Amino acid sequence: MDWRRKASDPRLLAAVVWTAILLYVVVFSFLTVLKHEAFETTAFDLGNMDQAVWNSLRGRLLPFTNWGEEGTRLAYHVDLILILISPLYLVYSDPRTLLVLQTVVVALGAWPIYLLARERLGTNPAVLVFPLSYLLYPALEAANMFDFHPTTLVAGLFPFAFYFLEKRRYALFFLLAVLVMCCKEEMPLLVAMLGLYALLLQRNWRVGSAAIALGMVWFVVAVYVIIPHFNPEGHSPYLGSYSHLGEGPMGILKTALTDPMAIVRTLFTREKLVYLRDLFTPVGFLCLFGPQVLLLCLPTLGIILLSSDPQVYTLEKFHYASPLVPVVVLSAVYGTAFLSRKLSAKWHVPGKRSLYFISGFVLLCTLLYHGARGFTPVGGNFALPTVTDHDRLAKEFFALVPQEAVVSAQSRLNPHLSQREKIYMFPRVEDAEYVFFDVTADSWPIHPNDQYRLYRALITEEGFGVLAAGDGYILLHREPGIGDELSDEFYSFARREEPEIEYPAQIEFGDVLRLLGFSLARDGDTTSVSLYWIALRPLDRDYRIYPFFYDDAGRIIEDTSLRPMTTAIWYPTGLWKPGEIVWMQTLPWDVGSEFHVALGVIDGDNWSEREDRLQADVVSSTLDVFLFDGDTAVQLAEVRSGEVVAP
Repeated sequence: MDWRRKASDPRLLAAVVWTAILLYVVVFSFLTVLKHEAFETTAFDLGNMDQAVWNSLRGRLLPFTNWGEEGTRLAYHVDLILILISPLYLVYSDPRTLLVLQTVVVALGAWPIYLLARERLGTNPAVLVFPLSYLLYPALEAANMFDFHPTTLVAGLFPFAFYFLEKRRYALFFLLAVLVMCCKEEMPLLVAMLGLYALLLQRNWRVGSAAIALGMVWFVVAVYVIIPHFNPEGHSPYLGSYSHLGEGPMGILKTALTDPMAIVRTLFTREKLVYLRDLFTPVGFLCLFGPQVLLLCLPTLGIILLSSDPQVYTLEKFHYASPLVPVVVLSAVYGTAFLSRKLSAKWHVPGKRSLYFISGFVLLCTLLYHGARGFTPVGGNFALPTVTDHDRLAKEFFALVPQEAVVSAQSRLNPHLSQREKIYMFPRVEDAEYVFFDVTADSWPIHPNDQYRLYRALITEEGFGVLAAGDGYILLHREPGIGDELSDEFYSFARREEPEIEYPAQIEFGDVLRLLGFSLARDGDTTSVSLYWIALRPLDRDYRIYPFFYDDAGRIIEDTSLRPMTTAIWYPTGLWKPGEIVWMQTLPWDVGSEFHVALGVIDGDNWSEREDRLQADVVSSTLDVFLFDGDTAVQLAEVRSGEVVAP
């Protein structure tokens, strides 16, 4: 029929693929750049990569000062591709360049997948399933959304390398193979597997042997020469994740030969079997019917599954799985071709009918899995980053830091200041001239109390002064005489003029504080409570506000002893002004789905000292609250199955 011929027109099919590629580039460039603008990128790893690229353009070899004293990324990873892409900073020198570049390279990987699908399955609409499956793969989208990593570029480069190998265009194959190897020190093993493919399936011993030799030599030099040379410990720190199997790659190989059950026990855990299930589900496990391609990812998959670090085998959050995705999709193409032939031969099903049936099954699996766990606007993990006034304010502080200055910046602020020769991730200060952090953000890797103590030490012992402060931001400068007082504007992060309170109340503690209500927030397994207060009169001391979670047996399961509230540290009650509304929030924590939320106020530090507690008086409440412990504590809410029980 005429419509069928039109639907199989190569120009129309190519137009659909390029439209999907363009749409992916637009959507994920927008999302990743917006995520950066909303301070959801971090020092690890966008700040690291941006610093390395910016400095490489200026003749310095992959600087890396965020972590240790080594001064170069070569002490940890051999990702020389950062040098190759550094000229892009001549066009636009900004970490967002890396985010857009990563998106473009990943998206382009769909084109050779389409070409190979057309080679194997014929020119018909069924071939569109596989480039679309690749672009909709949640594991790949998650890697794309997680800052910038050279490993993620492999997802776009590998399909081209495999395509040129299959088409026997060996000059282009070796060019792409070199680019793949430049992405990370273990990627040469992927190239060696391509060489094995050429040797065994194409019977081309010259190309196969050359690729195997190139990959193995590069891997050995990277792991046993370059990294040990630059790392003071003499080896990659990441080898520690495999120490349970032996010392380094050769030790793991020895364990595999002498104690194979140790390998089996490491591989076949519940978490890793779930990892494999979720990796293969978007293509309906059709990849298993194309083992000649699927086995290409064996070294990369082994590195992931043998690791003792849970982050490495967490599928849809980090970047580690990105090189696996194109291999899985391509093997599904070959698996579809195999099954289609078998169905046609055994059950005499017309070739196109079986092809449409199998590819339709793959498309269904792709759409269902993406709908549950994808990162596009129709995916279950989609979240649109929000740029707040607080985020926009940070740019005013960035402008106060000279380009040539050595800086220590908090993780989420770090990639916005990383285009300089030296930058440290706060709390590491070293010889930094400027220190910039945000008390309202996650203080990782330092405890909130230690962050405050470090701030005081920098002021009183290290010669720093407060250059600027506002809405929770503090910019310190190592220069005497600039003052050490935080401005009143700094405390605006804790003030709310017209708060939206989920559960309003009027609960007074003594004659000093009034609770105006609270809000309860649940994010996955974690819970936090926001409290809204007003001081009834000028306060001459710092009262301790003590929210806590307890179970049905009355046991406290979480309080602020180990995880204090930011407002309590930086804006204690002694600084509150009568009449202003003050917001406090507990740090998110897993307290289960059934618990009680309670609150008390102490004129001291220890809740167990009952004589120091202030008497509570419930004036009004939208929930059924009650007092206990001699009217010194009030239950604010009862939560069942994650929901507040309300009258």
